[in-house]
This record gives sequence, C-alpha cells and structure tokens, in this order.
Amino acid sequence: MEYSAGFTKEKWSENDIAIVIDLLRKHNNKNQILEEIIDNNLFQLRSPLSIKNRFNMVYNRAMVLNNETQQHFLQANDYDRKALTLYSFLQVYRIPLEFYLEVIIYKYEQQEPLYRNDFHYFFEAKANISDKVNQWRPETIKRLISTLMLFFRESKMIEKIDQTKYNVNPIHISQTLKTYAERDIPLLYSFTVLEKVNEG
Repeated sequence: MEYSAGFTKEKWSENDIAIVIDLLRKHNNKNQILEEIIDNNLFQLRSPLSIKNRFNMVYNRAMVLNNETQQHFLQANDYDRKALTLYSFLQVYRIPLEFYLEVIIYKYEQQEPLYRNDFHYFFEAKANISDKVNQWRPETIKRLISTLMLFFRESKMIEKIDQTKYNVNPIHISQTLKTYAERDIPLLYSFTVLEKVNEG
C-alpha cells in the first residue's frame, strides 16, 4: 500500500457505509448502487458530483469489510459500528494504519497521553523515510492530521483532555464481534486491547 494523501477529504461516513452495504445486497454492480444513491439522494448531499466523490470513498471502505462484518455492521450496536468504521478507514489508507500501530498503541502501552505534537512528529518521521511524504505541503499535512484526529475521536479511541492532550482508550465492542475478530481479524481485535497486531 502506497503512502497517499487521498484521505484529506474523508468523512466519518458511518451512515453512508450502512447505506452502501445495504445496497450491495441488492445490486452487484457499483454503478447501479451509485445511481440509486444519486436518484434518491441517500447521502443527502447537494449535488450529484459531491455524491459521486463521497461514494467512491465510502464504497472502497465498505468493500474492505467481508460478508460477515458487513452483515454485523447493519445490525451492530453503536460501539461495534464505530470500531468497524475506523477499521474500514485503516484498511484503505496506509498513513492512518501506521499512525495507529506506531503511535496510538505505543502511547497506550506507555500509559502516556497523546499530544497534538505527536501527529507532527509522526509526519516528520515519515518525511525522513519517504520522498512522497516529504513533498507534501504543510497545509496538506495539516488537513491529514485533522482527518486522523476526526477518526480517532469519533471512534472514541482518543478523548480530548485539553487543547493539546488526549487520553487513549481501547474500544469496547460486543462479545460476538470480539470473538470473531480475535479469530479472523487481528487488526479489529487489537482495537479492544491496544496491543501490537499479531497477524499469526
């Protein structure tokens, strides 16, 4: 997976993912799903173009969920849906996944708060090892940090203490999803314990 700044426009989109998963059960065809969303304005956006842009991102995230997790998403409680929404984001983009593995888990293991500066240090470290990241403009980095913050806060994995500081917490998910994840989806299971992922 390449480093990409493509997630600057990503939204949490939990409800949109549910809509796409629901339609995936009716249509096999991506274009048919998009057509139905546009015709009925299911995303409740202003223009077909903004629906199309949102749809491509949401569709990619819905597709990384397997049949079992898609089914669970539609019937899930609030925390399970949050965990699956975050999981879909980390599966599609390398930077958020690495931030989770290298910073969030580390902070939790060290029992340290997460600081706003930790986001900047992370991107500085990536710029040292990747020419691509090194070429990103400061405003791009700022938007990427803002999106990372949105996802980890929405999932309740980080919780604001003050302007610069966050607590890091595991996500509490249902026993059903936890048991399934422990067996089949190490990354998702790791959200509940915030330990390094063992891909077995």
